[in-house]
Parts: sequence; C-alpha cells; structure tokens
Amino acid sequence: MELWRAANSARRRPAGAVRASRVRERIDGADLLLLARYGDRPGGMLLAEQFLDGVPDPSAAHIAMVFVHPALWGCGIGTALLRALQAGSWTQSSELDHDGEPAPGRDWTQLSAWFRDDNRRAQRLFAGAGFADTGHRAHLQDGDVIQQWRWTAGAGQDPRRTARRESSAPRPTAR
Repeated sequence: MELWRAANSARRRPAGAVRASRVRERIDGADLLLLARYGDRPGGMLLAEQFLDGVPDPSAAHIAMVFVHPALWGCGIGTALLRALQAGSWTQSSELDHDGEPAPGRDWTQLSAWFRDDNRRAQRLFAGAGFADTGHRAHLQDGDVIQQWRWTAGAGQDPRRTARRESSAPRPTAR
C-alpha cells in the first residue's frame, strides 16, 4: 500500500480512506500480483485479473494497477513488470494461488488496461511495451476521461527479446 500511496501522492492524486480500502481489497483478492524489488525494498507492483466481458476468458487479462515508487520512476521497473506479465516470465513465491488452484497468467495472450487521459507516463509505459490505444474512452465519476489500451501476443514486440535486453532491470516475483 505504501508504494501505491507514494505514487498517487507524487502524481498529486492522494486518495482518501474509502479509495485506499478499495485498493487494499483489490490487492488482497488479485488473480496475479507481481512485485519488483529494487535492492532490498519494493520498487513497483502490477495487479492483473482475468478479463471478464460477460464470461471469463482464460486467454485475456485486465491490468488493474501498475505503480512504481516515484523515487524510482524512469528506472525501468514499470517496463520490467509489463514485460514479465507479457512473457509469463516471473518467479513464483508459491506454485498455488490463495484458493489452492494453479496461479493464473502464464497463458494470457491478450492484456488490457485503462488509465486517465492526462497520464502521459502511463501512455509512454504501455506504448513502449507494445500496447495500442483502442480509441475507447469512458468518464469516471469525478469527470476525468480514461482511455483503454490493449496488447495481443504476436501483434507487436516480442517481450522475451526485449526482456533479454533489459536484463539489468529488477525481476518481478508473483505473490
């Protein structure tokens, strides 16, 4: 939670107790939570959930959150998290998820994410990882516009090739 709070505060979007509680629930119930360490401390986190559009799709996931500690912005942590998710190349702290089932994510070939229109850092991060703007827009309750981006395996850069070039970046681990 401290990573999330620090990133939101640095973006001048501090959240209240209700929003923090919802984020905590999402983290605790995540299908997949990747943590990138920078030295001996958490540097960034990515939360992904199986994509549901009426029915579960085992080949698709929605990236619900990506955040990096602001002191480490620009160090490649966000990119390393996205590349690990795309390539299914994280190390697991456990072979089973919290329900005793095999952890999801290794077979996801389609990924989507929504973020605010004014979040240029997210646009650069996702574009650099081969995501494309779908043109879909929606409005949040506060009136802010959000945009959807998608990635499909084989439609852009090969994350395994890029991951080899970025071998000095932190290697994410699944919770």
